[in-house]
Amino acid sequence: MAGLPLRDRAGNALLAVRRVAESELPPVAASLVVVGHAGAVLLMLDKRRGQWELPGGMREAGETAREAAVRELGEETGIHGVALAFAAVAEFDLVDPGRREFLAVYRAEVTAVPRLTLGEEGLGFRWWSPREPVDPDTSPLDAEIAARTLT
Repeated sequence: MAGLPLRDRAGNALLAVRRVAESELPPVAASLVVVGHAGAVLLMLDKRRGQWELPGGMREAGETAREAAVRELGEETGIHGVALAFAAVAEFDLVDPGRREFLAVYRAEVTAVPRLTLGEEGLGFRWWSPREPVDPDTSPLDAEIAARTLT
């Protein structure tokens, strides 16, 4: 695991990944899902940013962090009906626009490789092992969250 803070190529920083009770979540803007299978993590190629990332996204009005995770996982991967376990809260210092933001991190472990379906935001999928180096085209922030969530 890398030391924190960890910055991406845009200057955004991952400040912390903390284990808290889901009931103690601070206000979160978005949710991410770490889908694990046989020691690897599912990443999707984000069309807008052109990098491999964890599935997830912004909460909609009136939506809980867990509801956002379930919805985003379904929209971005076609995965439905898997059990999500709350894993952590990730704290970021973002640059455009400058702000401090918290994201809820959930984990799902699948016993077989699921049938994946691309949503509007994705260009592809791959399985990445946290034992492998982080490629330049992979979000180092998401890779670090995935590695910390699996251990």
